[in-house]
Amino acid sequence: MVAAGNLSPVQRRRRALAPVEGPPHDTELVPLLPGMTEAAGETGMIIAAAEQDFLAAVMADLGAADWRSRLRARFTARRGADGVAELYQPMHQHFHLVLLEAACVVPGRPRLDPEKILGSGLVLRRVAEDWEQGPRQGWMQDGPSRRGWLSVSDNADPDPATRREIPTAGHPAIDALIAAHRGGPRLAEEVLPLFVAPPAVCDALGKTVLFGLVPLASSELSEAGPPAPDFAAEAETDGGALRRHLSAYLKARPKGALPQAGNLLSKDWADSSASAAPDASLADADASDAGRMKSFQVLLQQLAMELGAFGEAPPARALMALLSQISLPLERDAEGKVVRSTDAAVFLPRAAAILLEREENPDGVRMPLEWPAIDEATGERLTQAALTCMSARFAQVSPRTGKLDGASRRYAVRAFIRIKQEEGCPPKLCWSDYSENFRILPWYAGDAPPIQVPLPDATDRDLLKNLKPGVTFELPPSLANLLRGNPEDLQKGKGNTGGLTIGWLCSFSIPLITICAFIVLNIFLQLFDLVFRWMLWIKICIPIPKRRGD
Repeated sequence: MVAAGNLSPVQRRRRALAPVEGPPHDTELVPLLPGMTEAAGETGMIIAAAEQDFLAAVMADLGAADWRSRLRARFTARRGADGVAELYQPMHQHFHLVLLEAACVVPGRPRLDPEKILGSGLVLRRVAEDWEQGPRQGWMQDGPSRRGWLSVSDNADPDPATRREIPTAGHPAIDALIAAHRGGPRLAEEVLPLFVAPPAVCDALGKTVLFGLVPLASSELSEAGPPAPDFAAEAETDGGALRRHLSAYLKARPKGALPQAGNLLSKDWADSSASAAPDASLADADASDAGRMKSFQVLLQQLAMELGAFGEAPPARALMALLSQISLPLERDAEGKVVRSTDAAVFLPRAAAILLEREENPDGVRMPLEWPAIDEATGERLTQAALTCMSARFAQVSPRTGKLDGASRRYAVRAFIRIKQEEGCPPKLCWSDYSENFRILPWYAGDAPPIQVPLPDATDRDLLKNLKPGVTFELPPSLANLLRGNPEDLQKGKGNTGGLTIGWLCSFSIPLITICAFIVLNIFLQLFDLVFRWMLWIKICIPIPKRRGD
């Protein structure tokens, strides 16, 4: 019998490739370089590559005699203040791969025959918020629909078609109850490619090596949308911030005069500064007519924009039903008795059209004489209805969340292989351990060299003559008339959109537009630097050595 140490390289490769004799045994999928520790600043099974042809560079490292030291040099990861690994996106010109080894769990750990691998894949799991190790969520799909991040079992088969079926009870009613308890459709988890390294690399190492690209960028969106926050519940735990934010008209309050009481509403009353009130309730404290107008416009802006109260959603209708119970006096007789009135649900939408949208007032809408006193019970109902509207509005206007949104989110990857079994037996699913948790660095946090954009010399008249328009804008008649008017009137907000009824095509040179934008950018950077003191970090200018012939 020849000792293992006396075998030639060819004999060792043949022994590694030879089938393992004996009873069935387990297989393990482990990092190619075991023993990586977090204390050393390494990401376990994940390596980094900054070469443009990063895959060829990694394969070359694997084929080198000192492949271990070369790979160890690629395990260094950037880390946050909390010690969590931070991985770059591809746009940062860094790429991250997993390197794994498939071996048989028998003495000597011979390599798994690649012919026995019927399938392989890589899954990206997200760590649920407020959890260090779990539960974990997978990016789930229902056919072509993206259902987003949902909780998954660690060892669940990502392909529902190959999952072991749960035996039925044999009775349709009981089976229906079991199905309802198990939840909705059997969703599929997104599986990313995991490849066996080229035969030459595996033979040189005497190992079955698998690799895959860690997905760190995606344009996919969840079609389920983010859950809307319960603002009514939030208001109970935020120290009163949400309640203070709401307009004073949506709370309990004493009777108070309205601005311009009894006068016809005019679009000229609109005050753009009303939206800048940091605390809506404080604006009402100003007893002047200007203060009351600002407070009233805060109410209109919140109803129209933040709460969507003038829409058809059920929460909006509920709020307007409460406002309809508030009677606003329009006219009194000589004895002070109200002879004509309207309710707030009728008046407020019409006022918003005039004061916010700056429409005319052909119907002669007048400002009521006062806002009546609102008792504590009615004020609380108004506040709760407004907070419910805010939750519905959030669900209406919030965008669909991206797959990798959230700079503080933590992820991990895990790999699997399907191993061919004896005749008549289904393939066996073998999972690797998780990689350590990591975050994905946002687009602005990369250290890749900046992109260089050469600008033409705007003072070279001969050069300017040769710059052809590179972009054409199609202007509707109203916008064309506005831009053709007096620039001073436009600056004062008195531009006129009337005039010719024909549209225009306006072409511009992209390089010159870029120069204009660059000049304006530098002016504003210097102005804002007075506040932020950021010029030292956001702008670096160095001279370019003049080359002969320039």
